[in-house]
Amino acid sequence: MTAERPTRIRFTVIGLALLVDMMSYMDRVCISVAGPAIEAEFGLSKSQMGMVFSIFSLSYFLGQTPWGMMADRFGARWIVTGAILWWSGFTALTAAAWSYPALLAIRFAFGAVEAALSPSIASAFSRWAPVAERATAFGAFLSGGRIGGAIAPPIAAYLLVQYGWRTMFVTFALLGVPWALLWGWWYRNSPREHPRINQAEIDEIEAGIAVEGPRTEERAGPWKLLSGSPRLALLLGVAFGYTVMWQFYITWFPTYLLEARGFDLETASFIAGLPFLFGVAANWAGGLLTDALSRRMAPFRARGIVGFGALVGAGALMTAGVFLPWAFPGAILMALAAFAGDMMLGAFWASTVAIGGNAGGTAGGLGNAASNLGGFVSPAAMGFALDAWGDWNGALMLAVTANLVAAGLWLLAHRPEPKTAGV
Repeated sequence: MTAERPTRIRFTVIGLALLVDMMSYMDRVCISVAGPAIEAEFGLSKSQMGMVFSIFSLSYFLGQTPWGMMADRFGARWIVTGAILWWSGFTALTAAAWSYPALLAIRFAFGAVEAALSPSIASAFSRWAPVAERATAFGAFLSGGRIGGAIAPPIAAYLLVQYGWRTMFVTFALLGVPWALLWGWWYRNSPREHPRINQAEIDEIEAGIAVEGPRTEERAGPWKLLSGSPRLALLLGVAFGYTVMWQFYITWFPTYLLEARGFDLETASFIAGLPFLFGVAANWAGGLLTDALSRRMAPFRARGIVGFGALVGAGALMTAGVFLPWAFPGAILMALAAFAGDMMLGAFWASTVAIGGNAGGTAGGLGNAASNLGGFVSPAAMGFALDAWGDWNGALMLAVTANLVAAGLWLLAHRPEPKTAGV
């Protein structure tokens, strides 16, 4: 008798997660293109505009761990469905903003509900993705965000020029509804619940997850995870430091290209999309490389090699781009720094979820919370630095320094530890 061939439902789950992340980043990134217009309409200083950018990351940071704990307990199906609908509503509400305080309140609420996505996907992948495929799964998911970030600026610029920034936000908001319905219809909280999966794939997934060791019903809370794993604490530092530099692309980069490099809006919007376009390839390449190396050496060692090289390369490319006197080549080098850094992300999420075990969503929430604390600090600090110094280069070098500190913490987090060398 011929053995049953496994279905491939887990790959459709990963693909759907990619598409949802793409849409979430389109909603998130479009404000960076609208930034100069909003700044002019409301008469905002650079510090105030930096706070509009940052307030999203503050609530996003605060929501990560609670949402991760909820996803571990209740599953990601309806949490993600509801979150998409709510954050789409707040994207539309941005178009109705009438003052600086209103902008802050709307962006804060937007971040609080979009915070559900990443930790919920981390929890989902801890149930759906075998260990040997997990860095690639996270790389694929995160590449969706980069696709959204790449295509959003030119679309946003066109809508802004033709119809104004308020119509731009409403247009992006409407894109969320079909993705919410699709996720709720197709996704299930565990492989055994899915109506289209066969037993051969269930066995394949469960065997791959069992590599981490036996799972218990008890799910560790955030403080227990942190106190039990110094490696997790170091990874939180990595997430913070890397995001301090990376958040520049999602907030200030279009303004930098207009003001410091002298590009027109069309060219600046095209260049502003490149870090996200490069990130698509980087997330796939980093995940595939990490999993390929993991089949030849201990997974923690493979992740250590990929992550350290990525972070150091990102810092070097950003520095070269900032100080290169020619505008277009300098901007391209700065965009390539995003490619280098994003090579680390699949390895980062794989390490974080492995530490979390049965509480993968909680661990992922902690990691993404640290990242978004950096996302909150970065644009606000850059805005204050620009008001105080009037110097883009000095502000950007602070971000590069944070990224290089993250590289050092990554090495410490991936030192050999015999008890956990398998993860």
